[in-house]
Amino acid sequence: MIAVAAAVVVAAAYATVLVAPAPRADATLRQTGAHPDDQLLLRMESEGGETGFRPKPGYGGHDQEIELSTLSAFGAFRGFELWSAVNAFESPCLIAYHRATDDIVARSCVPSGADLFVDTQSHGLGPGQRLRFQLRGDTVDAFVLRPAGAE
Repeated sequence: MIAVAAAVVVAAAYATVLVAPAPRADATLRQTGAHPDDQLLLRMESEGGETGFRPKPGYGGHDQEIELSTLSAFGAFRGFELWSAVNAFESPCLIAYHRATDDIVARSCVPSGADLFVDTQSHGLGPGQRLRFQLRGDTVDAFVLRPAGAE
């Protein structure tokens, strides 16, 4: 009897995981076809200058060596522009840029096939809030993450 009850609990938990809906994005951004302007390119090229790291010409993103010629725009969400690119190691990258403050607030490059996302918790977000941007093929999903219990 105990074994049957345990099997039912395990089956119910497994079914809940399979059936539970995935979090819904607050927005889905599509590629815009816009080209990076001089302001963004200069910011990307200058990243890491304060540490003495200088990427080779045509690359930026500090030590991630993002190939600037591959930047692709996805539009903006809550003042953050989203850009994808490829780095010198042929890994996909995602960059969140806050144009109003000329700030690369988040950037990440991961090996192909891995989940690629960046988080930010700056520039006008409420206490404990974060934004998560996740690259999914030719779209970027934007999520507003709130602390537990917040509405």
